[in-house]
Amino acid sequence: MSRLVAVDSQPGWESERVGLNKWTAAQLAEARLAEWRRNGYNEWRAMLDDKDMRLVVGEDGKRYTVVSYAIDDGDGRVRMSVTVDDGSSSALVPLLRDEIMSPDGTFIT
Repeated sequence: MSRLVAVDSQPGWESERVGLNKWTAAQLAEARLAEWRRNGYNEWRAMLDDKDMRLVVGEDGKRYTVVSYAIDDGDGRVRMSVTVDDGSSSALVPLLRDEIMSPDGTFIT
């Protein structure tokens, strides 16, 4: 398992973290899911053996880790999950949003 570490040019930014801004984290997760919704079923299936990790800066100026990964949800369905954390204790229990796609490309609500 690999871990991606961000290096910042401003010393002391870690001390500014007070806890996960759930509103910003939810916005980042929803934005990433919106990107995934533009892809087809085959692209989602390809993610079953992979994951995508991005380091982004939220509207609040904090740095967040956004991870996307797919899970076989049975009967050909694929669940795309996106987790967001800010590297604080939220990394232990990150914010999670997900979406399920059927083999015909429709989303299950």
